[in-house]
This record gives sequence, structure tokens and C-alpha cells, in this order.
Amino acid sequence: MRLLGIQAVKQGVRLTVESRMANLVYITVGTGIGVGVVANGKVIHGLVHPEGGHMNVKKVKEDEEFKGVCPFHGDCLEGLCTNVSIATRKKIDVEDLAKLSDDDPIWTSVANYLAQAILNVTLILSPERIVIGGGIMNRKILLPMIRKEFVQLLNKYVKHPVLERPEEYIVHPQYYPKNGVIAAVLLGMERQFP
Repeated sequence: MRLLGIQAVKQGVRLTVESRMANLVYITVGTGIGVGVVANGKVIHGLVHPEGGHMNVKKVKEDEEFKGVCPFHGDCLEGLCTNVSIATRKKIDVEDLAKLSDDDPIWTSVANYLAQAILNVTLILSPERIVIGGGIMNRKILLPMIRKEFVQLLNKYVKHPVLERPEEYIVHPQYYPKNGVIAAVLLGMERQFP
């Protein structure tokens, strides 16, 4: 799965935004949280692959007692936002997440945590765009909620026209939700025809 995420990031400039955009962050939220970074048109890979899903975020009041599900950090971003985390808090099977109503308060918490992560990434890396996908992002109300939370958290600290239009700054992949399939095909092609 990490290979597909890396491939999606490598192809991100071609699959998600205009070819002139060389600096972006791709976040995927599902059974885990992956964060990939493209800077100056190149995928960032340092000492090890990035582990942005394990960044710390401030817990909302409703989750004060929840320890999180990450086996390493408990209540890191991944421990609070994955499908397993949401299902654990709601005391349901992961397969039943689709049955949760859009007005369930869990989505407000998840939106807040993901907005905190996007704020951190924005302040550290200043990407031209944040692309966010994955199974949890199939919840249609979530992206507008994340954008709203992000604007509130940023609190006009960084001023740039793009940040004033969160619907252009925080987006789904262009071919969402088919981007995973496309990335798999591209990975196969890259391996077959290097």
C-alpha cells in the first residue's frame, strides 16, 4: 500500500493539479494515514519514508478520555482519524462506518484533527496545494468541514490569496476516488517499462 501512496505522490503533479505546480502534499486517510511531499517536483524521501500520520494533534474535548488506537503513540493523528479509530469510538465494526449519519459529532472531531495536520504541514512546508484522499474522505461532508476548521485554525496568520480560497488549496485528487487504481496502473507501467 505504501508503494501505491508513493506512486500517487510521484504522479501527483500529473494526476491532481496543473503541471506548473511543483510543491504539494498528498494526505491519504483510511486504515492508516500517509503523508507524501512533493517539493520542486521531486518526492521527498529522507532518512526513512515520511510518517506524517503520527504527528501529534490537540485532542478535542469529546475525545479527552479516548486513548487512540495507534500501537506506538496512542492518540497521534493516525490514532484518532483512521477507520479503526472512528469505529472504536463509535463501538461499531469498520464495515458499518458508512452507516454513520453525516451529523454524527465524530465527523467534527475528525475534521478538526485533519485540519490541525494540514495547518502543521502548511506552516512547515508552505505547499501550493494539499491533496487529501483515502477511504475516510469518501464522506462528502468531511472536506468542507476540514476547510472550515483549517481557516479557523490558521486565523489569518499567513496571508496569501490561495489560503483565502480553501476550496482551491485543500482538494481531493483530480480523479478521486479512482486515483488509487490509476496509481496502481502507473506503478505497474513504471516497473514494466522503467
